[in-house]
Amino acid sequence: MRRVPLLLLLLASLGLISCTTPGTGPAAGPLILVSIDGFRWDYLEKYDAPVLRRLAAAGVHARRMTPSFPSKTFPNHYTIVTGLRPQRHGIVANSFYDPALNDTFGMPRKEEVWWSGGEPLWITAEKQDVRTAIYFWPGSESSLQGRRPTQFQPFQKNRLTTERVDGALAWLDRPAAERPRFLALYLEHLDIAGHAHGPDAPETAAAVKEADDAIARLLAGLEKLGLRDSANLVIVSDHGMSAASPDRVVFFEDLMDLSLVSVEAAGPYGGVRPKAGVDPAALVASIRAHAPPQVQVYRREDMPARLHYNHGDRVPPILLLMDDGWSIEQKPGWPALRARYSKGNHGWDPALPSMGALFIATGPAFRRGTQLADVDNVDVYDLLCAVLGITPAPNDGTTKLTRAALRP
Repeated sequence: MRRVPLLLLLLASLGLISCTTPGTGPAAGPLILVSIDGFRWDYLEKYDAPVLRRLAAAGVHARRMTPSFPSKTFPNHYTIVTGLRPQRHGIVANSFYDPALNDTFGMPRKEEVWWSGGEPLWITAEKQDVRTAIYFWPGSESSLQGRRPTQFQPFQKNRLTTERVDGALAWLDRPAAERPRFLALYLEHLDIAGHAHGPDAPETAAAVKEADDAIARLLAGLEKLGLRDSANLVIVSDHGMSAASPDRVVFFEDLMDLSLVSVEAAGPYGGVRPKAGVDPAALVASIRAHAPPQVQVYRREDMPARLHYNHGDRVPPILLLMDDGWSIEQKPGWPALRARYSKGNHGWDPALPSMGALFIATGPAFRRGTQLADVDNVDVYDLLCAVLGITPAPNDGTTKLTRAALRP
């Protein structure tokens, strides 16, 4: 039998030997992940959010969290809980075509084949005997690897914010042996307001206050359950929001012959798939010749490396990236679409200030009074695994955020 040196045993008993990653090991209280969809990083100071500001000052706050491209809801929510870029986990947009399946993904789709490219945190945790409960998170209604969260709530768009918070608290109001150690909660009312009214509207300000009130309700509920001091809370968003206008629109038909392609993405970026027999390189050259300066045209494999969006059949073979606030649309149906065009949108380059997201972490696992400059949302998954004391699945993130956010 291999013998352990006496000095090594002594050091271990004194707690002088630790993992290289700070803060790893099972947390005493629950880890709660809250997403406030569409909470732009600067809303924290721009609007009335005293509870969130207090948490940011007391715990760990990133001035800005950079989403993954495209800065859309489903791709980024799945990136946050898998640590994978959208081109790797496969949810490359809110809606996309998969040529291998000859089928189109939309937000209601729950079949495993769409989501199996990544292992979300609740599956990672359940595989390691950590109970999880998920309240409205993209992908949480799908069975993966023969597993599901211990509890999950099927999405209901009309469920009030207060009802969602109370439902999450009800899961925590259980005996310790039945209580989830990881809980995720999704709130999308702010994103809806941002789309309908734009990022600078009073309606958006009111939605920020509603989100702040939801966090206050959650904290009060944790206090009542005796979990406030032991719970670790991570509050994020998936993307920011830019002002949009029907007066800042480019049309596909002015750039190319649409009989040669299938249009797979429109809005803040465009995506087209050349039909059989069409030379992609020649088509790109032709589009560039007709494109105004607000449009940058790329073949998939030539996309800027920093966007991590240059492989995988689910990514359109030709992409048209729009300047901030500009969109690309099709002419059929445009008069009706123009009349109801969104005043706010997202999906543009994640590096743009307007696309920046929110990151706050507070609780016994986290440093206090720590301000970070800019963090990458692909690093959140490893951080959450470290708080839970579980081994992460292979991913695209780093431990940079983990080392910066967790207590030594």
